[in-house]
Amino acid sequence: MKVIGFTSNYGEHEETPRCYLMADSSILYTGRPFFLPDFASSFIAVPTLVVRTGRLGKCIAPKFAHRYWDALTAGFTVRAVNSDDERLTVLDRAFDGALIVGEWVAAASCPNALETMVQIMVNGEVAASRCLGDMHHQLADLLAGVSTRCSIKMGDLLITGDAGEGHVLAAGDRLGASIDGHPVLDVKVRL
Repeated sequence: MKVIGFTSNYGEHEETPRCYLMADSSILYTGRPFFLPDFASSFIAVPTLVVRTGRLGKCIAPKFAHRYWDALTAGFTVRAVNSDDERLTVLDRAFDGALIVGEWVAAASCPNALETMVQIMVNGEVAASRCLGDMHHQLADLLAGVSTRCSIKMGDLLITGDAGEGHVLAAGDRLGASIDGHPVLDVKVRL
């Protein structure tokens, strides 16, 4: 299983999204607390939309990409700021628990998945409201691009980009999300 992420793909970001990889140990599922690690002075949680691939593919044409993902959810990518070891900065986005994901919603249950509304909340306040159709570089193009370099396998996760502004995490924060009004994510931040 791979976790492939993109930056700057929503909102007013004009730059080309950059790709990064995360380990599968980076995934923290809803309902489990996020413990603030001690290797950095602060951590920023950025809301995102995540899709899960449901079949094997290589060199996927964009017009067929919709066949390769089977579920979506909301989540947060967490990145360390001012970490204690300059040599390990590539891991500031890929440490254990750095990708917080909600419950999966089957793509088949969303009649028009690209217009499914996702609300992402921090401490009960809406931090972002997005849908997959809001991306500058569409999901089909992202999947096609990734599949030219590596095989897409069942269960791989694709982080579609930063869907809102980052939030500096503190103990006691509560991260949440809903898809079309149904709660899919609830995580408490602890020390």
